[in-house]
Amino acid sequence: MIEVKEITIEEFENQIYDEYILLFPDEEQRDWDKIRVTYNNGIEKFYAIVSEDTIVGFFMLEKIKDYPYYLDYFGIFKQYQNKGYGSQAIKELIKKVGSEGLIGEIEKEDQNDIKTIKRFEFYKRLGFRKIDSEYYLYKVYYTPIECCNFKEISKEKYDEIFFDYYKLNCGEDEIRKKCKIIK
Repeated sequence: MIEVKEITIEEFENQIYDEYILLFPDEEQRDWDKIRVTYNNGIEKFYAIVSEDTIVGFFMLEKIKDYPYYLDYFGIFKQYQNKGYGSQAIKELIKKVGSEGLIGEIEKEDQNDIKTIKRFEFYKRLGFRKIDSEYYLYKVYYTPIECCNFKEISKEKYDEIFFDYYKLNCGEDEIRKKCKIIK
């Protein structure tokens, strides 16, 4: 049985941060000071994924305005991967966010990189769908995805939502230089 429990930034830093560093390459990690600012402003939330009193992974979510929740980071610690914890955790997270919705992005599927195909299939099995956009962020192509949408949202509105989150996390100047909508 998996439980998704909200934790403080201090708990994240003391119990999970080292795993976050191991799971995500340097170029994908957000500046810790910026994470702290969004947490202190009530935007960033941290969740431990717990099985039998053991933390097996985490979520970092953001919530601004009346937008869906943004899945900033999701990780299952290496020793617990491929044991079903990720699927169970996402299902629990979907229950937790309910009708407010959940969005995120994954690397664009590449027929030469099986991980990208498996990643989308994972999310698709859990009820996510692709949004008809593509983003180029920090030299990587991404496909935005959404789940449990509470209302119809146009592609243009999704693009606005994603880029509002990106601006919040990276700053408008950096987003203008390093990020763009491809389609």
